[in-house]
Amino acid sequence: MRDKIRDISSNAENEPELDVGLKKQTIKQLFDGCDTLSEARYLLQHLFDLCIDKAVLAAKVEAEFKECAARIEQLEQQSSLKEQLLTSIIEDKNLVDELDGLVPTDLRKSRTSSQSSLLRSVSPSVVEDSHTLQNYKVRRHTATQEELLFASANASDANANPTSEATADAGDSDEKKDKKKRIAFVSTSPASTSFANGPTSSPSFSRNTRLRSTVGGVSNNNNVRKPVVQPPTIVNGNGKVSTVRKGLSRLPSVNEDPEYGVFAKSFPGRSRSNLTASSSPSSAALLNARGSTSTKKQSRILPVKDGMRGSILTRTHTLEGHGRGVLSVDVTDSLMVTGSKDRTAKLWDIEACREIRTLGVHPNNVHLVKFVPYSNYVFTFSMYEARAWDYRSPDCICVKVLNSSGQVNDGDSIDVSQVMPRQNTIPFLETVITAADVDPTGRHLFTSFAAYVRVWNLSEWKPLGRLNAASHSPKSEVSCLRTTLSPEGSILAYTGSRDHYVKEYDVGFGTGVIESKCEFTPPHYDNVTAVLPLNGHLYTASKDLNIMKFSLKDGKREHLELRAHQQYIQSLTGFGPKGKELLVSACKDGTLRFWDVASSNRMKLVEEYSKAHQDGINSMCSTKSMLFTASGDSTVGFWKSNIE
Repeated sequence: MRDKIRDISSNAENEPELDVGLKKQTIKQLFDGCDTLSEARYLLQHLFDLCIDKAVLAAKVEAEFKECAARIEQLEQQSSLKEQLLTSIIEDKNLVDELDGLVPTDLRKSRTSSQSSLLRSVSPSVVEDSHTLQNYKVRRHTATQEELLFASANASDANANPTSEATADAGDSDEKKDKKKRIAFVSTSPASTSFANGPTSSPSFSRNTRLRSTVGGVSNNNNVRKPVVQPPTIVNGNGKVSTVRKGLSRLPSVNEDPEYGVFAKSFPGRSRSNLTASSSPSSAALLNARGSTSTKKQSRILPVKDGMRGSILTRTHTLEGHGRGVLSVDVTDSLMVTGSKDRTAKLWDIEACREIRTLGVHPNNVHLVKFVPYSNYVFTFSMYEARAWDYRSPDCICVKVLNSSGQVNDGDSIDVSQVMPRQNTIPFLETVITAADVDPTGRHLFTSFAAYVRVWNLSEWKPLGRLNAASHSPKSEVSCLRTTLSPEGSILAYTGSRDHYVKEYDVGFGTGVIESKCEFTPPHYDNVTAVLPLNGHLYTASKDLNIMKFSLKDGKREHLELRAHQQYIQSLTGFGPKGKELLVSACKDGTLRFWDVASSNRMKLVEEYSKAHQDGINSMCSTKSMLFTASGDSTVGFWKSNIE
């Protein structure tokens, strides 16, 4: 009987084109040959399993087909977008007549019909930017029709008067200079022989087209024009115009002022002001020229007069100094580190209310910063890199650079004194570190790696293991991560992912591949943005505006707070006396809410601080008596506890 079943299975797998009627006849003969009920049951079970396998295979093929169809549609939309942009550039350069013969007729017809569908698929911001660029003034001098048709005789004519052009650039306002640098000039090569042969009939030059063509220092000759590219210039403090080298610029210099001592124990003779970074006008202009910071602000911590006050908190100080929004903040007893969209991280002395040092310029946004407990290291995370800084040294040197793929480099491999352009591409085998945390013992670092979490040994600077399947799909990624210690002293890690699930891992020594200990159900309805273990419970927040409360004993959900905020929640933390902490939630609209989670299983709203910041609150951290909020308005708020 079993041999016959194997024959049928092999025929079904190896000969899918076999006649269906013949298959039915063979199966009927097999059933007729059953002598006992056990044989019939075995046969039915085997055929049932075979049907399930075939159904799964068919569903998989159908899913792959749908994915390919969606990919083809996406590529068609991208192709239409590129074709529209190319057409716009050609029209702006008045080359449409010269290239009209090169474009197929069907392509010209499909261009107008695809514009309406393309605008529906493109995001509103792209459409808005295109309308904004229509009236964008690029330069003072606008090319005329004669200047476009007749090129300069030689390069010496084009550079006949560089002094006057540099003077005109120096006289422009900073706002116009920034506009010039943001516009990408597209240099076009001759598409036909009409440019080389001399003047031809061409439509009149339009002054209201996007990215108007600009020509400087040209004469009416028949030679092909060679564009003259002027390097960006800056005005120094003495009024002289200097050229910015394409590439790198220096970091701010360091003031020497031996007045206040703060690191005297580790470095005798050093003082707090010795470690305070200050930016010269030239360095600030260089940073602005390369686009690393939008505006240079004075780094300071200012007291707030008549700050926002409630029964729990009072706003006391405001930290300023970042050119763009602050994405992350972390504190110790006397130090603070902040990371910002301006690609910098800054180290602050809270007691003296001043900046100690700017921790280099990173490849992109510094979206995470973490102090390492019981050490003198601080981590800054940008793109796929985790940079470890030793803040005991006067220069706050970069010790190690840990990549998401597990590669370890020395800090000397990166010259932090050089400012590179913003990096938007990721090398092969690397992924963006979206979440990271240091365990309470300070021995292990956890960094996300797509759908996994890598565990690092900080004493040896090498990877130890991996938290497996933190996301249900390899295409998803870990969005938030927190670690804590269990009552037995082992390390527990909690991950939230974009596929709406939260998982718990018992790390132990952190070696090898570690599977999840518990998966908290039910999941959220959207991306999980924050997880917080607090007093035997786990609190999770999501873009679905809800907060869930789970018991760490059995993993069951005890409470669901629907629409805890008007917009999605970006951060959770605890604040108050140990064992009686209040849950603090921060929202994208800048609102703070305090929840009583200790008196009962339900969450009771205690107090709300509406519009605590002008922009969204991206990160929070707390000490025994202070709460710190990092916001997209480029500031960090200092809040003092009113709870006695």
